[in-house]
Amino acid sequence: MVKTRFWLIAATLASLIPVSCSNNPYRDGESLEATYFSSFSRPPSKLDPATSYWMHEAAIIDQIYEPPFQYHYLKRPYEIIPLTAEEVPKPVYYNKEGAIIQINGSSQDITRVEYTVRIKPGIKYHDHPCFAKDEQGNPLYKNISLRDIKHYKSPYDFEHKGTRDLTAPDYALQIRRLADPRLASPVYSALKNYIAGMEELQESYNKMLEDERARRKENGGASYNQEKDERDNPIILDYMAPPFPGAEVINGLTYKIVLKREYPQILYWMCMHFFAAMPQEAIYFYGQPAMVEKQFVINQCPVGTGPYYLSCFKPNEVMILERNSNYHEDFYPSEGNPEDAEAGLLEDAGKRVPFINRQVYRLEKATIPRWRKFLQGYYDNSGIESDVFDQAISMKSGDNATLSEAMLKQGISLITGVSPILNYIQFNMQDDVLGGLEPARCKLRQAISIVFDFNEYLDIFANGRGIAGQGPIPPGIFGYKEGPDGTNPYVNDWDPIRKRNVNKPVETARRLMTEAGYPNGLKPDGSPLTLFYDHASSGDPTFRSSFDWMRKRMSLIGIRLEERGTDLSRYRAKHQQGHWQISMSGWVADYPDPENFLFLFYGPNGIVKYGGPNYTNYDDPEYNALFRLLETMANSPERQVLIDKAVKILQSQAPAVWNYYPVSFILKHSWYKNFKPHDMSSNFIKYTRVDAVQRTLKQKEWNKPVMWPIITIVSLLILGSIPAIVLSYRRERGL
Repeated sequence: MVKTRFWLIAATLASLIPVSCSNNPYRDGESLEATYFSSFSRPPSKLDPATSYWMHEAAIIDQIYEPPFQYHYLKRPYEIIPLTAEEVPKPVYYNKEGAIIQINGSSQDITRVEYTVRIKPGIKYHDHPCFAKDEQGNPLYKNISLRDIKHYKSPYDFEHKGTRDLTAPDYALQIRRLADPRLASPVYSALKNYIAGMEELQESYNKMLEDERARRKENGGASYNQEKDERDNPIILDYMAPPFPGAEVINGLTYKIVLKREYPQILYWMCMHFFAAMPQEAIYFYGQPAMVEKQFVINQCPVGTGPYYLSCFKPNEVMILERNSNYHEDFYPSEGNPEDAEAGLLEDAGKRVPFINRQVYRLEKATIPRWRKFLQGYYDNSGIESDVFDQAISMKSGDNATLSEAMLKQGISLITGVSPILNYIQFNMQDDVLGGLEPARCKLRQAISIVFDFNEYLDIFANGRGIAGQGPIPPGIFGYKEGPDGTNPYVNDWDPIRKRNVNKPVETARRLMTEAGYPNGLKPDGSPLTLFYDHASSGDPTFRSSFDWMRKRMSLIGIRLEERGTDLSRYRAKHQQGHWQISMSGWVADYPDPENFLFLFYGPNGIVKYGGPNYTNYDDPEYNALFRLLETMANSPERQVLIDKAVKILQSQAPAVWNYYPVSFILKHSWYKNFKPHDMSSNFIKYTRVDAVQRTLKQKEWNKPVMWPIITIVSLLILGSIPAIVLSYRRERGL
């Protein structure tokens, strides 16, 4: 009996010793595979290349869909190279008589521009059920019922799959989809100004939709519900039916992009997923009512020719990208910038990509758990949030950021770079108080710009990770000027000691307020000037502190700043109608050209009058004329002169406060190879590589179970049980 009780106690104590003390989120042995591990904090909602304009969605889309061109992975400045195309085409220019003219002619003579794109033969889509065919060559999964697929969790659960070659009509189809009014493509409003016949194409689609809706309504009777019907049984347009000169199919592997006027930036657009190929089979497959009810749709289940496909889409848990076994020949670059070889970025030169077979992204809503997993080696790279900045970065050597001792000990590398992003506070130029181009209004906006000291803001809210803005063009984009030559003379001075721009004294802002008619921030009737800051209420925990900072800065010149928070739809409506005063905005470069930033202030792009991206509604004739001249020019000294003039006008009239250009801080583990940040595309994972053996060894080294608390508890339990064991023994022996 004593032995039995002893072993029961021993077994109970042994059960307290855990098999593993690790929080490793992956299955055993998974870290030894050629898998990239990362996380996401914001679930994607749109994975259709025609509709998505968000960076976190592009991180998925750009690895699945392929436009004809891409950017060279290593070269800076960015260089366009072929992806699925044979070469990057040269434009051919025509005048109104239809004759070919040379570029040295007046751009006013150009009435048609053609880019002929030739696709490489033999490129295939990843295996997908939309391509599966029966013995007669017809789609195998046509007119399927919900009962047929009710047990499927993904399109990849279908028994049969197929593939086919990429063709030129696939590209033409996707360009046409940008004009589908139901998709509300965010790039349509810009592209319709350049691509021939795009507005007319949308009109044709509207007519086709009207006709089909009328037919359905007539057949449905008085109880017909259009919204429900189109949700359950979408209208599938014959995209290729209407005439459209903007995307002309020449043959199976050749198509033309036709423009109404000169616009060299179209090649940059054709590096973006909006111009990726879309197979007609996917539209038919996902348009079936059973697929819609099952929520198998293009927005969640993409079909492409890229190096990866989305095998698991659980946006509230995990997303997994698998290597496309049909992926065409693609190779790691053999040349780059001079420093790339020294950084080890050319060790895989000329090798076929992708190197990584699988990508696993797990949802991490909180910063600390994600950061902890990175330090444990469970994520391959990481950004640095403000609440862990001091743990990762040492600022001992002045303003230069270096890794902390703890990071260096783990072999972690720091990669920094100025992002081609403009963050700015915008003024509504149609507002009765802040708007207008009169000198007094300009001085009011200049005064506000001075008191918004974004060197201070960056130190308080971003750990100094940014460069105070001087104008609309960020570093790395042609036209940007650094140093004293780039200083905004109306708001800043150049500090030669710290070698950075600093805001003018508050006294300068107060003088400008007086000249603007608001001495000490008072209106002519003696009441304080009150301005309103509009924002979309989002529950952002940092909003309150940053708004309080803005309010305190404005109070330095006597202005009262009050907030007006609304839901996102109302916030957007207020901008579309021009019913606001001050708001925050930002712009991430779509492509590396100054036109992509300067167009934000071009008058005919005003949102109220024209529905364009100019949210400030700024409209200055001189600036507009300069923009039209420089818009389509190649980079040159002549273009720089025009850019300088345009920027000086914006600095003087101050339709916005040029807040800052953010500096990215990225950490990576030593086993993550070939990583170089790329700000223009998200298809670079195919070039990176992991040393899985090193990763696994480091994970084991950094995650050894801490046993002393358990040993202590077990020892105390054993010691505490000894009297009971002795007492039981004595009772059994009658002692």
